[in-house]
Amino acid sequence: MVTSKQYKIKQSTGDGTKRRVGILSSVPAKVKKQKSPFEMRMAYFGLPAALVALTLIWTMRTPAGLSYSGKMAMGIFAFALILWVSNGIPNYVTSLIVIFLLPAAGAWTEKATLGVFGYEVIWLMIAAFVIASGMEKSGLAKRLALFLVTRFGKSVNTVLIVLMVTNFLIAFVVPSTTARAVMLLPIVMMIMEVFEVGNTTPQDRNFGKLMALQGIQANNLSTGAIVTATSSQILAISFIKDLTGTEISWMKWFIASAPVAIITLAASFLIGKMLFKTGNRSASAEKMTALEEEYKGLGKMNGVEVRALIIFLITIFLWATDEYHGAMFGFDISLVVVAIVSAAIFLMPHVGILTWKEAKIPWDLMIFSCGAYAGGLALDDTGVATWVLNSVFDKLGVEHMSFMVLYAVIIFIASFSHFVFTSKTVRTIILIPTIISIAQVAGFNPVALALPASFMICDTITLPPHSKVNLTYYSTGKFTVLEEMTYGVLTLLAKWGIMVAASFTWFKMIGIM
Repeated sequence: MVTSKQYKIKQSTGDGTKRRVGILSSVPAKVKKQKSPFEMRMAYFGLPAALVALTLIWTMRTPAGLSYSGKMAMGIFAFALILWVSNGIPNYVTSLIVIFLLPAAGAWTEKATLGVFGYEVIWLMIAAFVIASGMEKSGLAKRLALFLVTRFGKSVNTVLIVLMVTNFLIAFVVPSTTARAVMLLPIVMMIMEVFEVGNTTPQDRNFGKLMALQGIQANNLSTGAIVTATSSQILAISFIKDLTGTEISWMKWFIASAPVAIITLAASFLIGKMLFKTGNRSASAEKMTALEEEYKGLGKMNGVEVRALIIFLITIFLWATDEYHGAMFGFDISLVVVAIVSAAIFLMPHVGILTWKEAKIPWDLMIFSCGAYAGGLALDDTGVATWVLNSVFDKLGVEHMSFMVLYAVIIFIASFSHFVFTSKTVRTIILIPTIISIAQVAGFNPVALALPASFMICDTITLPPHSKVNLTYYSTGKFTVLEEMTYGVLTLLAKWGIMVAASFTWFKMIGIM
């Protein structure tokens, strides 16, 4: 039987005392989630299936154009992917096995494999969790979460829509997908707490899954609408200009891509509601009154919250102005270094508000990330990704297709190419020049193929290791690898359909077709 409890929320004031800031409504005690029969079968057969896949690839003849190390990297990645999706063994254990297998099987060097722990994504995640912990301890994240919930959070749907709109709007001013994820993470986590999203009922769990998964999708899909929202898109239009002589302005990109992004966000919302049933939950008048009283009970911001706000605003300012650091300071400060400095200030005695023990860093996620990144980078480094792409284009005979068939194929490949190219930059460097070359050989306008393909560069929403944003939200523990992949694939198929429809309508109206 599930029991409930009433509890009072207290908040540190920075002087060692606590103050009452409100009473949350009755909170059901957490219940351990039971695996479904399908999930149990997946877990049971996951390890044998992974071993079979690894053995088959290991023993097969090395394909023409692919090195032995590339073949082994492909086998190890397939082995790991099956285990990550099936949850046959814990994800961090799978990653430790990957880190062992890569050098042992001759797929990647030991130095390169172990060096992944020093990659910027790992340091960024560590810093992100320190920042999130500081925001949580200060009470500032709770204040922001209660503000959003009491103003816009009358129901599950409105909360999800508000977070999607917020993701879209901040993409205009913060030119980094990762920075936006780190900014919103503490607020999302606190909204989950305010809405009592735990392991209580399937509807509660699904709401938590949707908040995290739509955080990933809204972040990436919003990025596609704004060319300056990530550097890989700027690189894409640079290739288009250099290789075709056509310059793509900020406004031209926005006019073409924003409608597609907005319609895809709407499709993502509907697909998520279809996959993860939350019911028609609305906050009762009694609960909203209690939350409003709790928000009012916070009173004025105390010294700890003010310090946290100052640190957070400085961090956002540095992220938003990264293109101007040279002019302002005489040197550039990368996204990762900004996050590390912010984390250091949060932890600094007398200035910050956090101790190391209070920083909630999920080290199992760090290990998972290292193994996932090592497996993906080995695919890039050994040439597997390029070999797969060239093989696909050769098999399809794309140079003999009609324009619309070729367009549909290229958009599909561009959308799902992140399965083999883990880096957006690498994807851009390989895909865009290749697409332009194919268009020129086939006698088609290269911009009509390369520009729409560029709109798909940031659609990395299917697996945690495919982007820092995915890993950031995966760290909440609210969804599985299989759930992200299922939701992501369905959304990408929807966007592919929207892009194909746009080629007959919107893109022709604005003259890019």
